[in-house]
Order: sequence, then C-alpha cells, then structure tokens
Amino acid sequence: MRDAVPGLTITRAGGTTADVVGYVVVNRRKGEVSWWRVDNVHPVTDLDGAAERITAFMAESTAPDRQRSRP
Repeated sequence: MRDAVPGLTITRAGGTTADVVGYVVVNRRKGEVSWWRVDNVHPVTDLDGAAERITAFMAESTAPDRQRSRP
C-alpha cells in the first residue's frame, strides 16, 4: 500500500515502485474488484474468482515477451 495510490500495487520480486506490474482496487460502493484497467472487474462477492483472474492477468502481463509492454 502507498499513500499516493488508493489501492494495492504489486511489483515483481525484488522490484521497486518503478516495476509495478499490478494495481488492485476494491470499490465497495460498486461491489467490485478492479485491476490495472477499469475494464478488468470482478464481483467483490467472489474474491477467490477475482484472485484467480488477477493471477492469470499478472502471469500474462509479466511473460518474458511482454515485460516491456503493459496492457
């Protein structure tokens, strides 16, 4: 958690804030979890499903051929 960002930022192991590969926000008012982009959403009532989708997104976005590009 960082004061400047109202959510959880995720970095690669040993990374710095410049190496952020994920950003997760829980919006209680809307009842959803979102990550990286506003179109990546999942109901907050299914946190296990949200965790699976976030994990898959992180694995795809940090693949060796995509390390320099962010979706």
